[in-house]
Amino acid sequence: MGTTTTAEAGTPKIELRGISKSFGSVQALKGASLFANVGEVTAIVGDNGAGKSTLIKCLSGYHSPDSGRS
Repeated sequence: MGTTTTAEAGTPKIELRGISKSFGSVQALKGASLFANVGEVTAIVGDNGAGKSTLIKCLSGYHSPDSGRS
């Protein structure tokens, strides 16, 4: 495994801010944010229909968020 520098540890490698996504009248995400730093293990957990898959699809570019930034 590589080493993590102090500068890398403070900068998120993954950052989503205020992501909202709707499919018709169904609001899948409303203001969701995710930050994952170098060297961290991050999990996304929640009930069925909570928007976990939609968040990852917005992160990967499969879906475009209606608002927010990645």
